[in-house]
Amino acid sequence: MFHGSIPSDMCRIVREHVSLWTDVTDVYNVCCGNFTVEKTIASLGKQLHSCDVLMYSTAIGRYLAGDPMPLVLTEQAAGEFPWVLEHHETPADQLATMLLCTRLAPLMGKKETHAYWAKVRRAYEQQWPDLHAKTVAKVTAAADVLKLASYSAEDALTWVDKIPPGAGVVSYPPFHGAGAAFVRDFAKLEEMFEWEPPPFTIMEDPELEYLIGRITDRDHWLLGTNEEVPEMAPFLRGRTRTTNRGIPIYVYANSGPMRLVEPRQKTEAWPGPHLADEELGDSISLAVLSGGQFAALRSAYMNANIRPGSESLGVAVLVDKKLVGVFAYSWAPTLGNWGAHLPQQPTVYMLSDFPVSTSRYAKLSKLIVMAAISREAQLLTWRHGHRRYQSLATTAFTKRPVSMKYRGVLRLLKRDQKDVLKEDWAKGIDPNDSYYAQQYQLQYGAPFSGKPLAEVLVEWKKRYAKDVKKR
Repeated sequence: MFHGSIPSDMCRIVREHVSLWTDVTDVYNVCCGNFTVEKTIASLGKQLHSCDVLMYSTAIGRYLAGDPMPLVLTEQAAGEFPWVLEHHETPADQLATMLLCTRLAPLMGKKETHAYWAKVRRAYEQQWPDLHAKTVAKVTAAADVLKLASYSAEDALTWVDKIPPGAGVVSYPPFHGAGAAFVRDFAKLEEMFEWEPPPFTIMEDPELEYLIGRITDRDHWLLGTNEEVPEMAPFLRGRTRTTNRGIPIYVYANSGPMRLVEPRQKTEAWPGPHLADEELGDSISLAVLSGGQFAALRSAYMNANIRPGSESLGVAVLVDKKLVGVFAYSWAPTLGNWGAHLPQQPTVYMLSDFPVSTSRYAKLSKLIVMAAISREAQLLTWRHGHRRYQSLATTAFTKRPVSMKYRGVLRLLKRDQKDVLKEDWAKGIDPNDSYYAQQYQLQYGAPFSGKPLAEVLVEWKKRYAKDVKKR
């Protein structure tokens, strides 16, 4: 749920540096978010101080600081989820309720007449006592390990001025729109509880410049950033990147060792043959890929300019047991409001789809997309995603107002014509990138077709097989 959460490699760098601050007793974490830094350095024996402005962070922070805040459900939340109140007495109970409500928040205001959402509500109601008891156990166990000397629900821009001289400071502030994303993502959760947020400023470049200046004017500090800061080059102490072509995190500090962490992609060869320049057969099937197999095939066939994501399920499309292409789904939470365009809910996101590049067919990519919405593909999403997905959505970047790959198979849901490279999520992409520098960002989607794969192949051959590549 947290944008810009600190990856484990950076956590190791943070711990190493803070462990060398032998003359520092108190460490302050500016913009603590999910308390990843605090959990990382908790065993070093420092007095930990944290600040943030979100209700989520404040509820956790005050509990860990021994000053739990009352978490009172709003009238609307109590009306929609009355069974939540049955386990909501002690501070640990209330914090566990709030943590679990991060799952309930998306259901706020959903019509109970919708079969899917009604079923989800009933499932949570039935499982709530068990879920709540397990979460209370985790909350109390965490409090035994991590204790805060203080927590402040205050704007980082004012709190940083109150940090005493001699203290150490760590911060990974929200960069390039992440602050606004935090507020947006947690808005539904905050509607469920009686909460008055402290006054704060969503940080843009001027505020970030001020914050960085106030952090780096002391004896012991460490700062994580999403972009290289040339003027801070003498203080560069590390760079981490968790995935190939992913956004690196730069670590700056006024002392300590230098560290470089680069991803090592584990790959595994696909054991069968790939379609070459022969005619396509008649027997089509799907095969679930391992993470290593998907990574290897993506590196071999997918557009090299596309940022790789973390797939939840990679699937190979086979014809006569020869690999003809790959598609992959993700059921990680997204900001896409797919329900506004696709009444068939829930929606799974198609992370990638690509054919092998060795075939004679010019429109083989359409077969991969058609296979991705087939009856067999839908059953795979149910089995592996543990939800009865009814529709699929994906994104394309193109110089044309339509995507020829998806046209006729998926429905155009939304067309944006803008400079994609100026978007917050695109920071770090090479401005010369030929894929993301295109004019249109298109959202496509469709309900699963319900067609068996055998019918899909027959339909594709009838409509598209005659189109061959020019030699």
